[in-house]
Amino acid sequence: MTLEEAAGYIRTFDSFVLASHDGPDADGLGAAYALTIMLEGLGKQARLVFFEAPSRRLAFIDKRGWFDRVQESTELPFAPERTCAIVVDTHDFAFLGSRMEGLVRSAKGLLVIDHHEIKGQLEEGFVVDSTASSSCEMVWRLASILGASLSLDAAEAIFAGIVFDTGSFAYPKTSVTTFACALDLVRLGVKPYVIHGRVYESGTVASLLLERVVLGSLDLELGKRLAFQIMRLADLEATGSLYEDAEGFVNTPLKSAEVEVSVLIKENSEGRWRCSLRSKGKVNVARIAHGFGGGGHWTAAGFTSTLPLEELKSAVLQNIEAAFVTPQGREEPRPAATP
Repeated sequence: MTLEEAAGYIRTFDSFVLASHDGPDADGLGAAYALTIMLEGLGKQARLVFFEAPSRRLAFIDKRGWFDRVQESTELPFAPERTCAIVVDTHDFAFLGSRMEGLVRSAKGLLVIDHHEIKGQLEEGFVVDSTASSSCEMVWRLASILGASLSLDAAEAIFAGIVFDTGSFAYPKTSVTTFACALDLVRLGVKPYVIHGRVYESGTVASLLLERVVLGSLDLELGKRLAFQIMRLADLEATGSLYEDAEGFVNTPLKSAEVEVSVLIKENSEGRWRCSLRSKGKVNVARIAHGFGGGGHWTAAGFTSTLPLEELKSAVLQNIEAAFVTPQGREEPRPAATP
């Protein structure tokens, strides 16, 4: 499905529920928030739904208090027989969580808007453009197709998502369209320095202490081309920080000219390991993540695993080493143990 076809599909519904993946980032939140505003501006009923409170760092996106409406019960906040569910920033429902997937699947209609590398066969109603810089960029394009005007807070939400998913307009998917979108948003009143500060310069002192600990775990492999960092739950307790405070730590080793791939393995409260991967482009880390049941982009991806730490680290190392051997990392990753 194209965005033009998605616009036509949207016009056939009056009621919408919007969602993103578990632990939504600035792109997922920004896209869902802005699209909700757009739909209401078109005279539709629209509601954001979360089963997990979004990160406190991203609360600035929510100028209307919608992020506080977290659903704790299993009661549906809409009438399924006449509602369209819109999912943004993932087309792999494994990342929705079972409660959210159940809610989404209960709706009469389904529309998915995403920009990650395609994983498996796409279902009907899926709009996936892996060349787009972000889901927020796709929502901006959709606004034009729908003839929807963007309020200032919707524009700020979209800009925040683009800034986050492009690494401040530095990642490979940043395109002419991305800059055209940014220019349009600035003309609507968005102040880039304000959004950049809220996204990247609003952490706590505790997060600085956590970063010091995590960086202390740095391990270099493959002739310093690969960097590993580890964050354990004990590190959070020792520094008084939160799990979300580690967002962005995976990018730090890439400041070195020698490091081509960076891996951050974080322990979550359930005892599982969340593995984040970043690449400067020689290795397609989305392929690596797919081998472990995850997904993402060529230069940014991730997955979750229950493997013992050393076994997980060894498996990731083997796959990345193989990717370096084959030009552009186009080989299929080696089979991994079930995460």
